[in-house]
Amino acid sequence: MKPTPSKKRGCGYWIRLLSVGLIGGVLLALIGYEALYIDCLTRPAPGAVCCVTPRDQGFEYEKVSWVSDDGVTLSGWYIPSRNQAAVILLHGYGANRTEMLDRAVALARHGYGVLLYDLRGHGESSPVLRTFGWLDVKDVSAALAFLQKRPDVDSTRVGILGFSIGGQIAIRAAAQMDTIKAVVGDDPGFVKIEDAPPVNSLFERIVYGVNWLDARGVEWRTGVIAPPGIVEVIGRISPRPLLLIATGQDLGRRLIRHFYERAKEPKELWEIPETVHGGQFAARPEEYEKRVAAFFDEALLE
Repeated sequence: MKPTPSKKRGCGYWIRLLSVGLIGGVLLALIGYEALYIDCLTRPAPGAVCCVTPRDQGFEYEKVSWVSDDGVTLSGWYIPSRNQAAVILLHGYGANRTEMLDRAVALARHGYGVLLYDLRGHGESSPVLRTFGWLDVKDVSAALAFLQKRPDVDSTRVGILGFSIGGQIAIRAAAQMDTIKAVVGDDPGFVKIEDAPPVNSLFERIVYGVNWLDARGVEWRTGVIAPPGIVEVIGRISPRPLLLIATGQDLGRRLIRHFYERAKEPKELWEIPETVHGGQFAARPEEYEKRVAAFFDEALLE
């Protein structure tokens, strides 16, 4: 009896097999990339704070530290107040307190006490996992407690200014703490993609999808669930004043307008369209100092 000849596989079979292999390989590569990206996003970013200090800008300061209620140590600088009012400054993701030094000096020139510190997981603060600022509101509470003990500060005259992720933290903190009497959100970031304005294009839909995936990755990596978003809490700041600063002419500016529409009076929106995220102070340093100081003057001094 003759053996049955094996059935020959055509080109279609090999093409399908190759396609499955390629798709599987691409998916594995994407999963690996996302895992690496989430690890980079959440990994502590410790480091010495160098090299310019407030003293180099003409202002004496104190090196300070305090412990948040979950045991995280925060390290920073404090420029003493000369007008009984003070402002807390919060930097962006992956940076440290030096990112806010120009803003600190601008406020100190007007007599304000300024407390600027490294966010948890940044700079010289405790090297814990970073969580998109989700846990940092409790650190603002500890910063307020520090200022309330200062003899040079009237505890009813404390404001907050945050840039980028620091702006997101500042808004959420003020929504929870009525002892914060005025808020500047300097190009604030979002808590989660539900904060973003409606989709305008296919590109934005992809960006939103990636950001949704990033948030789920941070939750999985850190065990921290994303808190309520900016659009859910920003209205609670009223009747205390809010100033939002926006840059650019794209999705970033639309995001800040989206926040502004959901805030309640009294509120202001200042747009600096000729620069990008992070370039606002350098683009208009004199106007920045004048507008922000005037905002805090009206809210904290009058």
